[in-house]
Amino acid sequence: MNKVVITALGVASPIGSGQSEFFSALHSGCRGIDHIRNFDTTCFPVDFGSEVKAGGNVVTSPSSADRKALFINMALAELYQQPAIHNYAAANRHVYLGAGIDYFDFPGYVENQNQSPWTGFCRRASVVVDQLAAEYDIAGQHCANVAACVASTQALGLSLRILRNETNQAIISGGFDSMLSYLHYMGFYNLGALSDWQGEAEGACRPLDKKRCGLVIGEGAAAFVLENARQAAPENILCELAGYASGMDAYMITDPEPEGQCLANAALAAICDADITPDAIDVVDMHGTGTVKNALAEMRALQRIFPRRYREIPVFCLKGQIGHLIGACGAMELLGVIDMIRHQRVLPSINCEESDPELPLNIIRGEPQALKIHHVLKLNAAFGGQNTALVVKKHGC
Repeated sequence: MNKVVITALGVASPIGSGQSEFFSALHSGCRGIDHIRNFDTTCFPVDFGSEVKAGGNVVTSPSSADRKALFINMALAELYQQPAIHNYAAANRHVYLGAGIDYFDFPGYVENQNQSPWTGFCRRASVVVDQLAAEYDIAGQHCANVAACVASTQALGLSLRILRNETNQAIISGGFDSMLSYLHYMGFYNLGALSDWQGEAEGACRPLDKKRCGLVIGEGAAAFVLENARQAAPENILCELAGYASGMDAYMITDPEPEGQCLANAALAAICDADITPDAIDVVDMHGTGTVKNALAEMRALQRIFPRRYREIPVFCLKGQIGHLIGACGAMELLGVIDMIRHQRVLPSINCEESDPELPLNIIRGEPQALKIHHVLKLNAAFGGQNTALVVKKHGC
């Protein structure tokens, strides 16, 4: 069975686009959450969002544009500047991406006064992936996995499973999404899920914090090249994807199963898939949405995964900086995991400022904590009871 490694990446995010800009902002603790600028929010009681930025400015677009398509193109343009993917013939390049629900140009449809079929204003994620394959000379398989907040983690896990049994193949995997449009934003507001934070916008998403009060939805894209470790150039290897599992508890459409049993099952299955034990995990990258229920469910999952260690093992949440990127969140958060492995320290969880007695976890705050990191457990959960886990490994350890 092949070892599978990541050898290139591209990113468009709320804290910056391109590797240099993104990682600089990550290290400085920059927060990408602000008041939404790309559409009129005067009709909404809350208006927090994490919009993609480039060069310090919010990326703008007309209502007719599917913003998530714009961002995955930005990510792939950067990825193709790196050598890894060019070592493979077009027929041996594949693309498996996680995505959010289809975009509908509501303003354009209204302005058209219903004179054209509504389907003409719908922008489908599957079509975006087809267009990427044509533009970037990807003649192999291509797929858009639409599975809410686990979409990109599942796409990465599927890519891992395929490449374990294939040679001379490369897969572009990751995720892309934007929930910052009228219909999507209203949907999340009606669910009662959005943060009702009363302070400065940048503090609105507070994963694991005592004053957590809801999620902040956002947008972005992160793409990676996955290869067989034996065929990858050693100098390009960023990390190894070592284990993956996904499950479904079907507890509720929106709420997590409160005892964290299925999330723990997915994590333990991913750990087993990586051929290690829970004791080998050094850090946990949490899903960390910033809601009250998510934090409690994840804490109980950790109690099941690490019954003796859950109070000591360092945990990390990125959503305090970037918000919740829904279909792209797992892929974007993987960048934080790669950074921690590369620099051998745990990043602080931004906006996790006040301890909650109900969450007796080792949340790193303030400054990074130096730590010998071999394996990171990456968790994501989604609507419908979907629970997904990856084990990310420092290659060669």
